[in-house]
Amino acid sequence: MIGSQDFKRAMARLAGAVSVITTCDEQGQPWGFTASAFCSLSLEPPLVLFCLSEDADCYQAFVRARFFAINLLSEQQRDLAQLFASKGQAKYQEATFVPGKLNLPLLPGSLVTLECSQLNAYPGGDHSIFTGLVEYCELAETDPAAGPLLYYTHTYGTFTALASSEEPANLPGQKERST
Repeated sequence: MIGSQDFKRAMARLAGAVSVITTCDEQGQPWGFTASAFCSLSLEPPLVLFCLSEDADCYQAFVRARFFAINLLSEQQRDLAQLFASKGQAKYQEATFVPGKLNLPLLPGSLVTLECSQLNAYPGGDHSIFTGLVEYCELAETDPAAGPLLYYTHTYGTFTALASSEEPANLPGQKERST
């Protein structure tokens, strides 16, 4: 079996979108963390999943939460990604939140916000796998040229499209394009 350090180095080669996932506890206190382990799960119904370490300081807030929000960060939000990657309460005083439709703490300037009702939490080694039903989706009215914040080999970056004279092929599982 592969060791944890080798696995960690291998997974650093998987580029991922950076998001901050937020919720509120029973007292209305915001909680959140920076995640790259987030993805869509289903179109019908619209489901997402994320993974959270069981030793994260916000873990218990997410276990008890009925709702959570995914804030997909833009390339201008690197500071927020770094802030929410830290432990402690200071990040909640430093960040600016706006309330979402489900009264969740959302980060203004995010490319997309998804407000979700939590469905399940499953064990996954030293993490839990949370699933949620997307209730609301907002596409940011930010600079249309703003790109996503990405994370690759322990470095933040952004997306650059490759030049191509051909239309991209369908990915496996995608429906054929109609002409």
